[in-house]
Amino acid sequence: MKYILFFFSFIIFSLTSAQAQMSKTQELAFKKSENSLLKYVDSMNRLAVSEEKIDYCHLFIKEFGKVLKNENSFAFPFDTLSKKIHILYPEDKSFRVFNWPIEFATARFRYYGVIQKADGTLYPLIDQSDRIGDNHINDVLNNKDWFGQEYYRILTQKDESGKPIYFIFGVNHNRESTSIKIVDVIKFNDQQIDFGGQYFSEGQNRFIIEYQKGTQVSLNYDTEQKMIVFNVLESEINQPQRKHTLVPNGNLDGLKWNNYKWELVKNLIPIIKLQDGQAPVNGVIQSSK
Repeated sequence: MKYILFFFSFIIFSLTSAQAQMSKTQELAFKKSENSLLKYVDSMNRLAVSEEKIDYCHLFIKEFGKVLKNENSFAFPFDTLSKKIHILYPEDKSFRVFNWPIEFATARFRYYGVIQKADGTLYPLIDQSDRIGDNHINDVLNNKDWFGQEYYRILTQKDESGKPIYFIFGVNHNRESTSIKIVDVIKFNDQQIDFGGQYFSEGQNRFIIEYQKGTQVSLNYDTEQKMIVFNVLESEINQPQRKHTLVPNGNLDGLKWNNYKWELVKNLIPIIKLQDGQAPVNGVIQSSK
């Protein structure tokens, strides 16, 4: 991963004061830069040769880093770029995450990203998912030792003192026969970012579900139930230790925020097992006898 570190190293910096309102001239300059960046993004997404995709990805990282180093870059939304890569904000807009995958071989992915704080500080995300195995996936990690993911949501809760805790939802499809979905914790720590924290039941630093690659599995926050809701998984061959056999069984469990931790809530939608001669009608079990 040294070549990734090389492309990211030049964009690590800190601004001494919060960024101010940008001028019209700055806005036009950022818009021009954004338009220039799109050619790299289009190439890294559309080219058929994986090596060329990676090359254009690195060119994009280099040029994007230069843009983000400019004063007031956090105030520019990159709306057009957001149609090509993920740009996520927490509710308080205190930082944002730029994130994207590259398919470097059939159904194999490498993940890229950078987190920018409102004061302009940048934290490159260095994908080490090839190196981080099952024995370390639950460790507290950092932005240079990152389990690469494609992020799709940031959720904010409060700790005992009222300070925000940021939970980020992501998916990794890089393993040969399984995919992994994760709810992780983001913590800002001096010149790096820590991923993971003791906010889950059973002493976990993050919530992880691993399942058969190609299977549709949900893991997201339900605003009506005020819970993280996810599919319950079951082995197709009754061997749950073989993660590549796990698929949804029709049930849903949840995680409810209670006493500053996510606690497991089982059977949000229980499976109805019918006996011989029974059938559901409008949700009510009817007997044929």
